Amino acid sequence: MKINRIVGIDVARSCAIFLAMGSHVLAVSKLADVFKGAYVDGLKLMMALATPTFIVLFGTMLEVVYRPRFDTDKRSISIARLWSRAIQCWLLYSLSVVVLFFAKSEYSFFFSLSTIFMLGVTPFTDILKFYAIALTVAPALLWTRNRLGLVPLLILAVAIHILHPVLRGLPSPVVFGLPTEVDRLAMFLFGIGGAKLGGPSVLHGMTLVISGMALGKILMGSASGVAAGMTRRAWLVLLGTGLSLIAGAWILDSETKRGLGNMAMRLDSHPLYFAAGILGAFAVTAAAVLLTLRQSIAPTALWRSLTFFGRTSLFTFAFGNMLLYCVPFEPTTITQSALLTVLLMAAITLLSFCFDRASQQDGRMAKTVSGVQTSIHRLATMLSDQGLRLIAR
Repeated sequence: MKINRIVGIDVARSCAIFLAMGSHVLAVSKLADVFKGAYVDGLKLMMALATPTFIVLFGTMLEVVYRPRFDTDKRSISIARLWSRAIQCWLLYSLSVVVLFFAKSEYSFFFSLSTIFMLGVTPFTDILKFYAIALTVAPALLWTRNRLGLVPLLILAVAIHILHPVLRGLPSPVVFGLPTEVDRLAMFLFGIGGAKLGGPSVLHGMTLVISGMALGKILMGSASGVAAGMTRRAWLVLLGTGLSLIAGAWILDSETKRGLGNMAMRLDSHPLYFAAGILGAFAVTAAAVLLTLRQSIAPTALWRSLTFFGRTSLFTFAFGNMLLYCVPFEPTTITQSALLTVLLMAAITLLSFCFDRASQQDGRMAKTVSGVQTSIHRLATMLSDQGLRLIAR
């Protein structure tokens, strides 16, 4: 049961990273700009689910994997793992900015440096700096979750979205004579100001993390839950969210749906974007769990072989987008756009697949990656041990 549950999450994560990279590839190839119509809007809506799904699944893993260990003697180990991942995210984000510095003339040295310190903006990899912050504060979130329970966190998450008009109505730091970099930082942290960042902000993104923790609680049930109970809960989640999505697609007008798909509502931190994202993430994850629980559809080993995108999500997102940054030209015809789309998606898929295989073998790449991760983990362990000693005092 435990293996199947994790495989289901890997399947959902693989779908999310595939959709995210597909969205970025279409932005580079300009293919979505060539074709218009309802089917294109539908595709953009599906791709818009990638980011909230990925963040929701992060919350699910916090609930399922980290929370049970957090009040035990493994707390320091859990914090070190989270902070190690945070450092990796920031380092890969910084590397992507270095690639932009060499690939794009508009990225000057000083702008690139400010971007590395989270005061700038990138075309595709800003979510990595969000994860660097989210992973850093995850131990505090887990501590709060264990002390107060899940309900107060959910109330706080809902309150943040209720306050959307207030937050968006607050003046930009630029009004007070502060530099543009402060405006970008305010938008990145709290969704305040007029900076054009991809989002979500840290404040709004953490509401997705909390929703993911609720999903983990629903799916896992009690610690002694059996497969039948897991299946029933997943079906309830899928039916409830699926029907809500169908109703929303029926009720919402075409302009609103376009706003959900073209990042307009994401840029505005609109509550409807997060509601649709949470419902979509819940539906995708529940469907993936149900599929992996049905051994008659495909055995666990086959599912594991197909989820290399999920296992290599950080590598795929970082280096896949760096590849996109290095595309040297813009297509001018439909044929060029279509060909570039196919080539880039094939290259990113092959990159992810090869890295997954190399990581599982005892080769030079696996040893190099393992050595780097070990060094980062030592640093994270030292920081977590010192932090816990300070708290104990």
